[in-house]
Amino acid sequence: MHETRTIAEWAIDLKLEDIPKTVKDHARRFILDNFGCQVAGATLPWSKDYREVITRTRSGRGATVAYYGDQLAPDDAAFLNSAFNHANETDDTHLKSPTHPGGIAVPAALAMAEYAKGDGAQLLLAVIAAYEVQIRLSWACSPHLIYKGHHPPVGVGPFGAAIASSILMGFDLEKTINALGIAGSHSAGLIEYTKTGGSVKRIHSAIPTQAGVRAALFSEIGITAPHTILEGEKGFCKVFAGEYDLSRLTDGLGETWHLLDNGLKPYSCCHLIHAAFDALDNIRDETPLRPEDVKAIRVATNSEPILSHIGSIMEPDDILGAQFSLPFSVAMRLHNGNRGVQGGNGFWDYTEVDFKDKELLETARKVSVFVAEDQSEWASVDKGAGVEVETKDGRILQNAVTFSKGLPENAMTPAEVEEKFRYLVDPVMPSGVPAAIVETVNEIEAVRDIDEVVRLLVVPPAPDARAAAE
Repeated sequence: MHETRTIAEWAIDLKLEDIPKTVKDHARRFILDNFGCQVAGATLPWSKDYREVITRTRSGRGATVAYYGDQLAPDDAAFLNSAFNHANETDDTHLKSPTHPGGIAVPAALAMAEYAKGDGAQLLLAVIAAYEVQIRLSWACSPHLIYKGHHPPVGVGPFGAAIASSILMGFDLEKTINALGIAGSHSAGLIEYTKTGGSVKRIHSAIPTQAGVRAALFSEIGITAPHTILEGEKGFCKVFAGEYDLSRLTDGLGETWHLLDNGLKPYSCCHLIHAAFDALDNIRDETPLRPEDVKAIRVATNSEPILSHIGSIMEPDDILGAQFSLPFSVAMRLHNGNRGVQGGNGFWDYTEVDFKDKELLETARKVSVFVAEDQSEWASVDKGAGVEVETKDGRILQNAVTFSKGLPENAMTPAEVEEKFRYLVDPVMPSGVPAAIVETVNEIEAVRDIDEVVRLLVVPPAPDARAAAE
């Protein structure tokens, strides 16, 4: 019953040279992916709204806001960068736990590395630790956080951000434990948006990222907190989950790396929808389909909570609602989709889609979702999703996918990760910069000054805009 202390001890003793190469390779790809999400996400209307509020109401310096270059206190810069990161349902997912670790780990570590004048190796170390802590805690409480209506990243994220910050600030054991304890008082997050939509979900990584960074800053000046925040009778696991397995927090810590089970998103919507896209693509590889050919589409998912998460919104009222609507997203796939990273359901597809489009809604109404009961090969509880298409001429076309593209069992290749990154940032960055970011992240341990990384993520104003400002 000393899980909080055990995790803190592990974090302060962790050395980059003790981490397996494959873990570091994965982490570098995750960093690149999250940088792409940040830069593209910064350009979206709701991200601009968050930036307007934070820059108008907050002051301070020490860390840089991606894309724009604003200087803010590290917790506020981390908030915005995390909001950008999670702005359009494109950041990574650890589906087993489940949580979204990268949108918290990377912005928190980057802000604190800049604030503490760290280097690339320290950034990589902090990111890896933050991933591992978040994933283990969410898994320890799985599936009960979701069952009780909590959004796991908002609950477990403060602890990951606090661990990253503690490492980068060189905390001793006492300060690290206190940072975790303070972080626990910030845990939050509800998933009512799965029923209604609502853009508040866009800051469900920003809230815990800011909280964890701030927790470390409070610990630095001597604020104290419970040393049993994870395992205690009134601690996180008991209060938020009720049912949990503390052994998952520490078993194999430093030897078994759950970061390796993390998945990247090739499509910009809830990860639970992705397997249906892949199954539909498999059907269309064999039989070309037009929307007007389809009489009905039936999608089998493997549990009631998944059905509730992605099957509740039939006709979305906003973009987020579209991204959590399996019927609407499958309709997008049928009308516009194709194989390939981000094809048809990508970042820019959802930002431009008309979720009141009559043809899309007509197709979406043909899509039904149900929980599989092992009644057939295509609708089985051991599949991520099964899809059955009934055509107007009476054909029945079926396919099932166990692991959607991007999950570790069906991983995106390094080339596909870079392709997704370029898809995200090429439209909003000057020529040559995306390639420089890729090269820098691939050699992140060699970066002596984290400002080298930060500068690459800021997009200079166009010459005419700069002249107008002067």
